[in-house]
Amino acid sequence: MKSTLTDKAVRKIKKKASQTVKLIEKPINDKEEFKHITFYNSYVIGIHNYYRYATHVRKVFDKIAFQISRKLYARTKRKLKRHGKPLCGYIKEYYGKSREIRYINGNPIIPLGYVQHKNPMDKKRVINNYTAEGRAEIHKMLETVNITVLHYMMRNPILNRSIEYNDNRLSLYCASHGKCSITGKILEIGNIHCHHKIPYSISHDDSYSNLILICQEAHILIHAVNSEVIQRYKNLLNLNTQQISKINKFRKLLNLADI
Repeated sequence: MKSTLTDKAVRKIKKKASQTVKLIEKPINDKEEFKHITFYNSYVIGIHNYYRYATHVRKVFDKIAFQISRKLYARTKRKLKRHGKPLCGYIKEYYGKSREIRYINGNPIIPLGYVQHKNPMDKKRVINNYTAEGRAEIHKMLETVNITVLHYMMRNPILNRSIEYNDNRLSLYCASHGKCSITGKILEIGNIHCHHKIPYSISHDDSYSNLILICQEAHILIHAVNSEVIQRYKNLLNLNTQQISKINKFRKLLNLADI
C-alpha cells in the first residue's frame, strides 16, 4: 500500500506553519517569543505524529519544509543560529540527530522536514479519514473531550517547561477525557494541573508515565503538610476510599504521610 497527504492537508499545514513563523518574527518580548516558538514546535510534533503513518510522508514534508524554511530564514535570519541550549527530553530523543535544527535565543526550532514513516501498529483498521465508518470512529473517540479547552491548552503552553511536558499535557487531557484523574471532575480552563509523580527536581523527567492531570484542589492535597489544610480539602472534595488511596499513592512518592 502507498499513501500520502491530500492537497487540502498540505495547504492547511503550509498556512498554519506560515502564520506561526510570522508570530516568531516580531514578538512583543522574550516571553512572547518563547511562547510562539513552543507553539510552533508543538504544532510540528503534532502533525509529524499524525501524518507519519503515510508511506510517502517524508517526500511531502520535504517539499513543505523547503518553502517554510525559506520563510523562517527570511523573517528571522538575524536571530537564527546553528547552536543553542543543549537539547533534552522529547526533542533530543526524536530530533537530536537532525542537522537542520536551528535556534532562536537558544531555543530550538524543530525542522519541519525531519519526519519518518511509521507502521500503524495496534491501530484499528476501521480508523481513518476516508470512510464514513472511519470518521465516525474518530469522532467517537473525541466526543468526550472539550475541544475548546484542548485548543486553549495548545495555544497557551506552560512557559519555561519543555516541549515534551506540554505535548504530554495535551495527550493526558485527551486520554483522561478532560477529567481529573483522581476525582473524576471535569477539568476547566484555569483548573488544570499537571503533576509530576516523581518530583522534577529529582527526576528531571517530563515523560508521559511520570505525569498525571488533576484539578487544583487534588494537587494541593497531594502536597499539603498542614493538618488543617489537609482536612479542609478532604471535606471540599468529599473523597471516597478509592480516591483517598490514589492521593496517598502519590504522597508516598513525595515521602509524605498518608491523609
